[in-house]
Amino acid sequence: MPVLAMTREMGSLGTTIGQEVARRMGYAFVRQEITAEAAQMYDAAEEHLIATLEAKPGVWDGLSEAARRHFAFVAAEVLDVALKENVVILGRWSTLLLRGVDHAARVRVGAPTDVRVRRIQERLGVGPDEARAQVERSDRGIRARIRQFFDLDWNDPLLYDLVLSTERLSVDAGTDLLCRLLARPEWQPTDASRAALQDAALAARVRAALKAAPETTRLNVKITCRGGHLHLGGTVESASGREGAARVAAAQPGVRAVENDLTVMKFPKW
Repeated sequence: MPVLAMTREMGSLGTTIGQEVARRMGYAFVRQEITAEAAQMYDAAEEHLIATLEAKPGVWDGLSEAARRHFAFVAAEVLDVALKENVVILGRWSTLLLRGVDHAARVRVGAPTDVRVRRIQERLGVGPDEARAQVERSDRGIRARIRQFFDLDWNDPLLYDLVLSTERLSVDAGTDLLCRLLARPEWQPTDASRAALQDAALAARVRAALKAAPETTRLNVKITCRGGHLHLGGTVESASGREGAARVAAAQPGVRAVENDLTVMKFPKW
């Protein structure tokens, strides 16, 4: 069965639509579980993972090793969840991480700011200024993080298979549209689409394992995978780093072979 990956603006009703789609289709609905599982798997603080996902980065955050580790941990968990199919994944960069997977439908749900502010007022019982501040803070954080990690504009409609505005569209109507989309034959998994997802998931798990291991945590390795065969590319500062990367990668379940093309390059110390 297809995977539904969704991103939504605060106050857009996207969460409710995703939950309703999951209920009607008999899918799992996954959001918070991503960071909880990633934190447990890679011994990370869940609140730090959530901050990396949602909070606007600080001046130096884009260069920090912590941010890169958190990205790798979340990405690996999102792709592992997608392997199970029959799932709605809300947020957690899922619409971008699942690009290129033909049985993953990627949907964005939004609404005009004023509409969302009114909904947040009603939901939280706060005044208009506080509601607007929360909406704008959420938008800024998510937009900045996506620019940071993917160099893409979260608002670009061409990043998604479908963009829904709930200014007039009801939860029921939005749910109907997405259920009908997921039933279409062009969204059903094929051997090729499952293989593409399996390769992406394995590469992401290896990248996360490298970031989790003390000996390789500072390495930024380009990883590609095809049928369980990994290719490691890029530069490292030492032969021990090169060997460590290959050793950590080869130890991951599902890896059949590792082609180590990492180049040892001494960088000047200024």
